[in-house]
Amino acid sequence: MTVDQALIAIIDSDDSLRARLRILLEAAGLKIELFKSAEEYLTRSKSRSPNCIVLDARLPGISGLDLQSRQAKTSRKTPLVFLTAQNEVRTCVRAMKAGAIDFLTKPFQDGELLDAVRSGIKRDLAARLQKQTLDELRTRLASLSPRERETMTLLSAGQGPKQIAGQLGICTHTARVHSGRIMAKMGARSIADLVRMVDRLDSREAEGHRFRINSKCRVTNRGAATVRRSDAHTCPDGDSVGSRGQFISWKSRLLAYPECQQPPGLQLLRP
Repeated sequence: MTVDQALIAIIDSDDSLRARLRILLEAAGLKIELFKSAEEYLTRSKSRSPNCIVLDARLPGISGLDLQSRQAKTSRKTPLVFLTAQNEVRTCVRAMKAGAIDFLTKPFQDGELLDAVRSGIKRDLAARLQKQTLDELRTRLASLSPRERETMTLLSAGQGPKQIAGQLGICTHTARVHSGRIMAKMGARSIADLVRMVDRLDSREAEGHRFRINSKCRVTNRGAATVRRSDAHTCPDGDSVGSRGQFISWKSRLLAYPECQQPPGLQLLRP
C-alpha cells in the first residue's frame, strides 16, 4: 500500500466541512469515508480500518478526545488529526501528549491539513509493516522446538557451540545441529541478524522479573535473574536440570515456553 492508496476517515458534525474535506483529500488521490459522529464511526461496518482519522475535538456525544482514549485501549491505534473551532491550549496539549499527529484550528490552510494527514498515513504504514514483520517472526519462532528456542537465546547472547553444549548438557555436534536448524527456520543470514530478531521477540516487560518454586529448592543467581529449582525438576524434553547442575536463564525459558511465559514448575514474581 502507498500513501496515495490510503483510506482516510473524516468525523465531523458539520456537513459543509465534511464535503470540503472530501473534495480536498480526494483531489490528493486519497480514499475517503465520512461520519457525522464518533458513534457512527464505531458502529458502521468498515471493509478495512483507516490509515488516518480527521476529526473534530468536540464532537457531540462521544468527543474526539474520548474516541482517542478508547482507541488507546485497543491494539489498533489509528493516527488522529484533530480539528477545533477554538484555540484550546489544554485540549491541544492533551491530544498531542496522547499521540495525535496535529491539532488544527478552524479555519485552517489546506496545505496544513494535507501535510498532517500524510504524516499520519506514513506513521500508520510504518506501524503496519512493523506488526507484519513481528507476526512473521512469531510464526517462525513457533516452528522451533523448546530446545531450539533455548539454544537460540544462548546463541544470540554470543555463546559458541561448546558453551551452549555445556549449558544444555548436550554434545557439541548436537549444539551445532540445533544452531543450523535455528538459522534456517528463523531465516537469519547471520548471528547479528538473529540477535536483531531475538531483540524484537524479547518481551521487555519480563526484564527485572524473577522466578521461584515453592519448597526444597536451591537458589541460583545470575545477574538480575533469581531462579530457585528443585533437584528433581525435569525439562519437557527430558533433561533433569538439577541433577546436571545446569542453569537455563529466565530469558531462554520465556522463549522456550511462550504459551505459559515461564518454565514449568516456576512461579514468576514481579518486583
